[in-house]
Amino acid sequence: MKKAISLLLVMTLIICTPAFTFAGSEGEMEFTGAAIELSLEAAKKAMLTSGAAIEVANLTMRANKAKTKSHYEKQLDARILRDQAQPLLGEYKPTKVQVESIAYQAEFAREQTQRNYDAALNKIVRDTVAAYYGLAQAKEALRISNDNVSIQEKLYQNTQSKFNLGVMSKQDVLVAEVGLNDARVKAGDAEKKYNEARMGFNIAFGYDLMQNISITDTLGEATGSDIPLDRAIAMALENRNEICEAVFNLTLAEYGLQQLSGISKTSATYLEAAAGLLGAQTALANEPKQIEMDVRTKYMDMVQQKSAVELGKLSVANARETYRLANLQFDAGMITLTETQQAQVLAYQTELAYSKTLLDYNLAIIDYEQSVTVGTSGVKF
Repeated sequence: MKKAISLLLVMTLIICTPAFTFAGSEGEMEFTGAAIELSLEAAKKAMLTSGAAIEVANLTMRANKAKTKSHYEKQLDARILRDQAQPLLGEYKPTKVQVESIAYQAEFAREQTQRNYDAALNKIVRDTVAAYYGLAQAKEALRISNDNVSIQEKLYQNTQSKFNLGVMSKQDVLVAEVGLNDARVKAGDAEKKYNEARMGFNIAFGYDLMQNISITDTLGEATGSDIPLDRAIAMALENRNEICEAVFNLTLAEYGLQQLSGISKTSATYLEAAAGLLGAQTALANEPKQIEMDVRTKYMDMVQQKSAVELGKLSVANARETYRLANLQFDAGMITLTETQQAQVLAYQTELAYSKTLLDYNLAIIDYEQSVTVGTSGVKF
């Protein structure tokens, strides 16, 4: 009965295993052109000097400079009108508060323009690192999957040899074949994802869709940040654009309410302005807490991912050794083929998980280090 159930399981696996695509089949992807070697530093330099993202950043900076100029022109016009003893017919004489408000907006725009540009550059660098290491991780996943195919092929050949010698059953050969087919399917899926990552990378970096790009940096364990948490929090509270934005909104709300000093404090206009001021005060009071929480969260993520990398490294070594021992036991007839395959599948899955952990850790480092700067988002003014 047990043998019948096992045979049924084998047949089920054969039926349910999807068809796999052999290399060289119709629809194979081919990246063309002379291979362009690209390091991570070269990729960052390229994205900071050319491409759609930096063009948008440059255009936005020019637009912000134009806004700044417009604010200064309004400030000059307001001061001229303010200083006139008697405005010309139809002209509005701005109040002192209005002149001060326009002057403040002009000065804020002048200072914030560069800060917004720096935030845009941060985002470009972060996106570049994510794209580069994402491609590296997809490449590593394909290597791991192909290694798994090679191991499953050896296991299948070993099983076939044992069957020919009469020491293993046809059922064992079928189980080994199913394992090999499954490995090939997974390798095909990994190759598909790698090709998709290559095409996405080419689009992001402005290459032809099927340009042959060879990244030269591998996905390894990066050096963690040396910025202590307390220092990081202090730097973030001093540098982040979100703080600047909260101060800007509060100052404008204060100017806005001052301009209504002459109207009834029970009017809808005044009450609405007062509510806006209260909201701006609350936002500014909470923003440092939000910034600190963001920095602490990114720090904890970096530390956790570092631990995950260390554990993943150990798990990979253990899983590989487990399979090595299992293979020896299988050759000696001490364990079954299924148990040996399970050990290899565990090793394969552990390596894939480790490569993903490396990607997460590298990105966690840059997220933490960028959290102490202006950040990655600008301020509208």
